[in-house]
Amino acid sequence: MGRATLTLYPVTGFMPALPPGLTEWLPSGFITAFLGLLWYEQKAGEARLNKRMDELREDQKELRQDMKDGLTRLDAKMDRLLEARFTQPVSPER
Repeated sequence: MGRATLTLYPVTGFMPALPPGLTEWLPSGFITAFLGLLWYEQKAGEARLNKRMDELREDQKELRQDMKDGLTRLDAKMDRLLEARFTQPVSPER
């Protein structure tokens, strides 16, 4: 029987050496992934901002309607007060 030969490879630390093709595109892949995350966060922030702006517009519409209702009630009260004041007969003492 023949003896088996044992081939030893040089140790490069705890990680094996990466193939040359992988080491060429790996940094650009990290940069692309990082830029993708930034783009995603930007779009998510814009979506949150647009949602908040829509909520504020709805609140503004409600406040405007409340203000119109309040002015209508105030106008009606003023009309009643003026009508009550000027429909009284004028006495000769005035």
